[in-house]
Amino acid sequence: MRVINQKRVRKWESVAGVCCFGAGILAPVLGCLLTVIGWIVGVGLHPWIHIAATALFIVAIPLILFAGFCFDWAERGLKELDPDQAQRGAATLAQTAVIAMILGLALLTPAALHAQQTIFNVPTTDVLDKGKVYAELDAGVKPTDGTLVTKFSSFVPRVVVGAGSRVEVGLNLTGNIQPGPDSTTLVPTIKWKLYQGKDNGWAFVVGDNVFVPVRNRGYDAGNYVYAEASKTFKSGTRITFGGYDFTRNVVASANRAGGQFGFEQPLNKKVTLAADWFTGKHASGYFTPGVVFKIGPKVTGYAGYSIGNQNSSKGNHFFLLELGYNFN
Repeated sequence: MRVINQKRVRKWESVAGVCCFGAGILAPVLGCLLTVIGWIVGVGLHPWIHIAATALFIVAIPLILFAGFCFDWAERGLKELDPDQAQRGAATLAQTAVIAMILGLALLTPAALHAQQTIFNVPTTDVLDKGKVYAELDAGVKPTDGTLVTKFSSFVPRVVVGAGSRVEVGLNLTGNIQPGPDSTTLVPTIKWKLYQGKDNGWAFVVGDNVFVPVRNRGYDAGNYVYAEASKTFKSGTRITFGGYDFTRNVVASANRAGGQFGFEQPLNKKVTLAADWFTGKHASGYFTPGVVFKIGPKVTGYAGYSIGNQNSSKGNHFFLLELGYNFN
């Protein structure tokens, strides 16, 4: 009876994992559909459609995280069975997870070219191995003084895919900003690690982001290109420095070029102090200090505070919260 009950529990954990994973994949798809409907409707129902779409984007990450936990629980339970049962159960569980992943990636094919890894805003010199997938949701929030009501909010979903040969590719979905009209922009990205020192701690990358506005377009297309190096010391401290160039209308009415910098200092295996900075007076010109923390083996949280290079005394600052998940 004990073995039968274990089988039943693990079966339900596996089913729950698959259902949550499927819901986590379906949620952003429905969110995108509602966003398109909002574009068409324009006024009237549009605020409610926007709220529902934003909620679907936000709920996707927790659903996928819980699915991963369910699979972990089921896998741990299989170890309590006899070797033959465990082997068969593990094979079935692996097949189920693979099928769910394939279905999820099939649904996300248009978004399978998503963003690249960053400290907070500045790209890191890390590149995912071939076949690795990393998803992240960034939220910028500015509460109204003395209340829980938000004065400003912005949401950016992103996914990173390792393409092999020290290259990763991606796609950001930016422009979901309130208050004001959305300026939804698709941002395909690519990052290539040209050099990775084995013992000297040095790394060098180049990257490019292409901006393609699809709603409330102020320009047809834009570009952000950068090159940067990093040095990792034996203590674990890593500093990043490089240069960038934004074409006209991406972050300002004219072309903008400058420096981008980052700092990371691990305190232990779970907590890292971090900061990054884009120089210049433009839409990306912020200094962001904060904390990076490992919530679990696959989950990473980011909490920072972005301070504008200009008009910071007039309110140009906000909280930046990020949640990332490694699928494999």
